[in-house]
Amino acid sequence: MNKVMRIARKRTVLFAFALGFSVLLAGIASASDLTFSEFELMSKAADAYLSSGKSPNITAQDLFNVLNDGDSSNDPFVLSVRGASQYAKGHIAGAINVPWREVAKQENLDKLPKDRQIVVYCYTGHTASQVTALLNILGYDAINLKFGMTSWTRDTDIAPGRYQEVKDAKDYPYVAGDDPGIW
Repeated sequence: MNKVMRIARKRTVLFAFALGFSVLLAGIASASDLTFSEFELMSKAADAYLSSGKSPNITAQDLFNVLNDGDSSNDPFVLSVRGASQYAKGHIAGAINVPWREVAKQENLDKLPKDRQIVVYCYTGHTASQVTALLNILGYDAINLKFGMTSWTRDTDIAPGRYQEVKDAKDYPYVAGDDPGIW
């Protein structure tokens, strides 16, 4: 499989994931509940985001630097999508909290700026990356904090859920090369 085909497949998978996630957040039972024009609109928005070349992540160091450079005019809007209790234990200064399952509600979308970059973070970056994709598809300028709060602080009370190689890493077989392989 050539590079172009791998990129196209990756975009298709990412789009399907983003569409499914946005459908879930919007409270629609399934993609089949969408009209063709709604699906086509979402498809175009997803393709525009995925083909933009925009980096989906910002590092904790880069975010810290921009927040502390003495120029508040370039500060992003910071959105925590963690649970309220974790947010209350500790969060990035200036961040607002909207739990991830509530982000797509209109009253919460109305809180987000359309004219300013939004840095989205969670515990490890996984959930926030999904919310980031959704927000970009909806027309916001969002970016994910790579590795979430686990990259912002070492305090495990504030940032639980760290990757532990001994516990989390497996040694399952894998296939190298362009052939997808079989089980």
